[in-house]
Amino acid sequence: MNLKTIDTGEYCFNEITFFLNGHKQIARLAPGLSTLNFLNKQLHLYGTKCSCNEGDCGACTVVISYPKDGEVLYEAINSCIYPAAKLHGKHLITVEGLGKPEELHPIQQALLEHHGTQCGYCTPGFVMSLFAMLATITHPNQENIMAALEGNLCRCTGYQSILEAAEELSQKYDPNSIVPSWCRAIEAELFCFTEEPKFYKQHSDSQYQVVNYQIPRSSDELLQMLNDNPNAVIIAGGTDIMVQANISGRHFETLIDITAIKELKNINLKADGLHFGACVTYSNVMDSGIVKSDLPELVNLCRLIASKQIRNFGTIVGNIANASPIGDSLPLLLVYQARLKLCSLNSEREIALKDFFISYRKTALQPGEYIKELIIPIPPRDSFIRAIKTAKRKSVDISSVASAIRIDAQAQSPKLMAWGGVAATPIISKEFNRLCTNPDRIDWQALANAIAAEFEPLSDVRGSAKYRKQMIINHVLQYREAYHG
Repeated sequence: MNLKTIDTGEYCFNEITFFLNGHKQIARLAPGLSTLNFLNKQLHLYGTKCSCNEGDCGACTVVISYPKDGEVLYEAINSCIYPAAKLHGKHLITVEGLGKPEELHPIQQALLEHHGTQCGYCTPGFVMSLFAMLATITHPNQENIMAALEGNLCRCTGYQSILEAAEELSQKYDPNSIVPSWCRAIEAELFCFTEEPKFYKQHSDSQYQVVNYQIPRSSDELLQMLNDNPNAVIIAGGTDIMVQANISGRHFETLIDITAIKELKNINLKADGLHFGACVTYSNVMDSGIVKSDLPELVNLCRLIASKQIRNFGTIVGNIANASPIGDSLPLLLVYQARLKLCSLNSEREIALKDFFISYRKTALQPGEYIKELIIPIPPRDSFIRAIKTAKRKSVDISSVASAIRIDAQAQSPKLMAWGGVAATPIISKEFNRLCTNPDRIDWQALANAIAAEFEPLSDVRGSAKYRKQMIINHVLQYREAYHG
């Protein structure tokens, strides 16, 4: 498939086959069309609301259902930043499918009885987040409920009534009463689904943010596309790229969606460490028994990244490729001494993550090259590894300052501390490795002051330079307490 730049006014439309609220659908989509705009503007389903248009508020939450590893998953996603082309072969469930005015769904009934809605604008998003949780967990506890709802904002109710409704549901209902029979009927079809998506060049008088939205089905096809379109932008989760299109109005000539390539979704344990494919999501990381066992701090950190909806399709490799100096995962990956496998049509190479970031949002990726894998060597069991994220709120917020520390028991091993939000790139502290020769006898206050003096942070909306310097000191002192505790 070779879809190069098209003349002005001619676009590559995606034709997908999917299921919507129990019914099979075929739809032709403008390139890069979000699921929210598809629902509102093309299908005229308005229960899914638009508010922030960048994945922060949860008003646009819908549920997608698809098979994985022998079971069918039900996942809440933010439809405003989820490209509709990704729906191919999936079951899309919206609030319209769950209940009717004369026969409310149990979730809707519980919210009604507990006065969990006032203006009602955010309510469909809460309903769908609760639906995904209850379809997955039979009797969720309070921690499960808070995690499921952390990406949903409400200006009216104060949340307590919504939480009371959720707690009642967790006690009274099980998945058999939550998931409608028409959902169960579709599950068999999802397992048997084999249809391929289609692509059509066609003229349009409308202006779209994306000209070509390509979906390779194999690594070989991806490499050929990148060779033909070396300036194409790769999209996996799209949690940043779609925000750029929605909010900043950025134009993309060609987006290449790699999420249909099965091998890029795997987490594999090999002799040199854990290998994470480019399409492994934060939720995949959190659910992996191997990661929980060998990299527990990575799982702990993922709980603080974004919201459940975003973690369900945002990828850890995407966080790397985005190259933001405040990428939440990057300081921890730096102290893990992670490496990247970079591939192009004619070559394959590995690079240390610390060498990947060249300058502000500039990386070592060459034209026609992509990140195939993240490789994390398994640290010794007795290593002290921790990460801290400072943000204005616990969930659905980007770091003001993020950091991570690693102290191995072996005296000859390097001592590492990495930072985000204090320089133009994620960065490893030179002062820490120089001064931390004996962690058991070090003056941590002096160390904190030295590291704070090492960097010259910028001031922006997430914090002043003075604030960030103080956060550096605070982080180091928190590590002291954890290390000696």
